[in-house]
Amino acid sequence: MLVINYIVLCFIITLSFGLQCRDENNNPVDWYVIYKLPKQAAHKNDFIKQGLAFMYMTSNDYSKWTLSKVNINDTSSMVAHTLSGLYNNKEENLYIVYNDQPPCERFERTASQGHTKGVVMSDVNEGFLLTHSVPHYPYNLEHYEYPTTGTHYGQSFLCISLGMKYLNIIGLQLQYNEPHIFAQNTPESLKNILPELFKAANHETVKMSPWFNVENITSLGGTKFTSFAKSGKFDKDLYANLVGAYLQSNLYVETWPNEPNRLPSDCDGNFHVDNILSISVPEPSISFKTASDHSKWAVSTVNDSLKWLCIGDINRAEKQTKRGGGTTCINNEKLASQYLNIVSSVEQCKSEHFYEIISNSIE
Repeated sequence: MLVINYIVLCFIITLSFGLQCRDENNNPVDWYVIYKLPKQAAHKNDFIKQGLAFMYMTSNDYSKWTLSKVNINDTSSMVAHTLSGLYNNKEENLYIVYNDQPPCERFERTASQGHTKGVVMSDVNEGFLLTHSVPHYPYNLEHYEYPTTGTHYGQSFLCISLGMKYLNIIGLQLQYNEPHIFAQNTPESLKNILPELFKAANHETVKMSPWFNVENITSLGGTKFTSFAKSGKFDKDLYANLVGAYLQSNLYVETWPNEPNRLPSDCDGNFHVDNILSISVPEPSISFKTASDHSKWAVSTVNDSLKWLCIGDINRAEKQTKRGGGTTCINNEKLASQYLNIVSSVEQCKSEHFYEIISNSIE
């Protein structure tokens, strides 16, 4: 009996301290999404005033958005809990930290590699992929810190807890994404288990067409996702030329609109891709235009039977057709509806198809 109790205790400890996505109570979760809200100096919420407020949903509760009681710079935030393995026992863990705009005073930024941002971490049993849109993040590799440069605009996060098979597939996707890796640790003990991740860490990229790849991945808890990755040599828009057609879905897309030559809404193909113009969140009562939002996500439109949500790291812009990047999608009506419900207006297509700007009235 003592032996059985000991085994059970060890199993519980392994679950508690394994590298997985973490909620605000530091408990492992299968996945979560975060929407860091834009800074609004006149808002009544102090964290929104500071540009540090975020709302979230997890695999345990995605029936509605929850506004966090802590700010995103707090060491007790869910993303800080998730990244704790980057600061504790880091020599034992595999990690690959990539950002086309790394912390600028310590690392050189790049415009030639992929427009892609994220963290992959793994121990000998499991790990996670954290995809996000925040420049200069993670800001500090010694302790958790959110960059002040990331406070002004909205930002997006997706975390997925993964087993070794699918972590290795993420390594393959990174070879298409062409990430700018600014920190890494690759223990030799994991080389034979995660060969594709090791290739990505060694800056290997795909050498032949097709310059894109689509993979089905399954989280530790059994949730199915579809991962899209493209090389800069794909030379097309990710959403209009790959994601929408593959998913057989019209998409509303929220990406950074402030760079030159933003791609307009596209209604020429079988599936429309429409730029979101504005967002309205009933609680905590905040509305903003996409010019204040640096997040990167897409959601199936109102009339689609399948309800997809995608969160990634690349924009709809002419220059970004020539850069690597990607997005990860989940077919979940309840989750997708929470994003669809905050879409306030979208851009009218300039094509032979007549398509009105929509306006949602949110109660």
